[in-house]
Amino acid sequence: MKIKPHVDKEVIKAKTTKSQPVMERRDWWNASSKEDLANQVLANAAYLKQNQDYRIRQSILFMKLYGNVPLWNAIGTNHTKLSPGALQYQIDRPTMNVVQSCVDTLASRLTQNKPRPIFLTDNGDYKMRSLSKQLNQFILGEFYQTKAYQIGAKNFIDSGVIGDGCVQVYEDPTEKKVALDRCLSTELYVDQNDAMFGNPRQLLRFKLVDRSVALESFPEKEKLVILAEKAYPDPSATAQTTISDQIMLVEAWHLPSGKEAKDGLKTIVCSSGILADDSYKRNRFPFAFMRYTPALLGFWSQSLAEQLMGTQIEINKLLMTISRSINLLGVPRIFLEDGSKVSKAHFNNEIGAIIPFRGTKPIFEVAQCMAPEVYAQLQRLVEYAYQQSGISMLSSQGEKPAGLNSGASLREFDNIQSDRFAALQQRYDDYYVDLAHLMIEQAKEIAIRDGKYQTIYPDKDGAREIDLPAAKMLEDPFVIRCYDTSSLPKDPAGRKEYIVEMMQAGIYSPQEGRRLLGFADTEQVDKLETAAEERILKYLDQIVEDGKYNEPDPQMDLQLALKLVVQYYNLYVPAKLSEAKTQQLLDFKIQIEDLIKQAQAPQAGPMAQPLAGQPSNPMAAQIANSPQAVPQPLPQNPMLPNS
Repeated sequence: MKIKPHVDKEVIKAKTTKSQPVMERRDWWNASSKEDLANQVLANAAYLKQNQDYRIRQSILFMKLYGNVPLWNAIGTNHTKLSPGALQYQIDRPTMNVVQSCVDTLASRLTQNKPRPIFLTDNGDYKMRSLSKQLNQFILGEFYQTKAYQIGAKNFIDSGVIGDGCVQVYEDPTEKKVALDRCLSTELYVDQNDAMFGNPRQLLRFKLVDRSVALESFPEKEKLVILAEKAYPDPSATAQTTISDQIMLVEAWHLPSGKEAKDGLKTIVCSSGILADDSYKRNRFPFAFMRYTPALLGFWSQSLAEQLMGTQIEINKLLMTISRSINLLGVPRIFLEDGSKVSKAHFNNEIGAIIPFRGTKPIFEVAQCMAPEVYAQLQRLVEYAYQQSGISMLSSQGEKPAGLNSGASLREFDNIQSDRFAALQQRYDDYYVDLAHLMIEQAKEIAIRDGKYQTIYPDKDGAREIDLPAAKMLEDPFVIRCYDTSSLPKDPAGRKEYIVEMMQAGIYSPQEGRRLLGFADTEQVDKLETAAEERILKYLDQIVEDGKYNEPDPQMDLQLALKLVVQYYNLYVPAKLSEAKTQQLLDFKIQIEDLIKQAQAPQAGPMAQPLAGQPSNPMAAQIANSPQAVPQPLPQNPMLPNS
């Protein structure tokens, strides 16, 4: 038997893993069939959600910072841990939540203003100006109906916590009206390459919907809704412990590639198929975004919570260190000499107790818990957090700086703080401008389909219905600007100073000023002061808008009415005002001139003439016709001076 020598060989064993399939770019808007469209939308949605899972983890961290929830075990994507029912444990740690304080202070400061989108025309004629006025009333009515300002305040807090506040403008399928739906930015997905410069061409949204609501919204797709798989907020066991029956809808948009392109598409799919799809002709998505700090690259913004995250974590660490040190050392201790005859039972809370001892007297000491530098560092971090967010600590506490007592100084301090947030305030105004554009576009589509669209407009005379102007007239370009509805200072000292300044300028009389100083409500005085002019303007507006004629009366300010009607004539006649309305303006002017002439007629003499049909007074006639006495000259006397 031949024995072969043993030779050591190096054997390398490679463990192979199953390679994940490479997701190819899919143009789902060019799908060949409905089934192919549904499969491609779901495939793209699953791919984006899997590859952008970090956004959900980051948002959960920021929401925990704002909600004062410990960050332990915060790596998962379990949204249900943030629900109130899951937070039943007691937070046994000291807290100083500067993230929540800064976000809430900014929200209280900026959202108390109600930006009002105003449609303006550029050298437009009468019809254009009239149309812009109707649009202004219409959009305010829609804001009132959809609670846009309340949703905007929530979106502002969303932007401060997770970077972006989002609201979708859509048509309520049951009411056939424009509606708003607040959504978290974690429900929206865009491709990172497509959205590198902030202008993606496609966008997808995940939305959990109750199955019964989906059946009401898509009655013609009842079978697909019933067959759709049950869905949950996340794959955790906690999320699946529920009695609700929800399905996941994926809504996808693709913007048209050009003005004449026909590849714009909007579709809604579920796990069982397509629920709705239609062409999409707009050049923007139906979302208004409130962005806290826009990123230099990418679509999503940076939040205030993200900016303060490192500072907040360091504050939490110092608070825990201080708390543990105080619990460990911050109690009084008694030092007894070993072998002393002092009984421990004598150390009690009895008043005036006599403690006998022999030898060394017991020593009572309280050790220093923490070095002063630690407390100083904690205070520096808190101040730095407020400085980084641009908020003063006094503002977060609702206090004014010491020494600022006059209204002028308080207004100046308020203006200084407002300048710090000028860019943020501009983005907040732009949010409402975008929202106004989207609501007009959605209402226009409904009006084209149904023939009309109405809303309720609350004005100073009460609520009234407003019709959306003709859809063909909405093709003209408009410029929208936002104006703040707040005007007076918020603090009592500032309001008092403002009223005194108005009295000194002669705008308010001393009597009005004294009344307003008791209760600073200037709106009523302003209404009374402008009531005469407002009445004239209302009559003239009714003529040029509706052709409704109201005759002037002597109780009007006739000189002001004559001036205004001439101005209206010169303004609207060159702007192609109809002949009937032009004649009404001329008639209004003629009647005012007649009233002015009647008011300037000479007064009657001292003797009143008898009215027709009444007997005259014979005694008065006899006295009037009798000869009058001739006055005699005064007597002359050299002793008296002659006058």
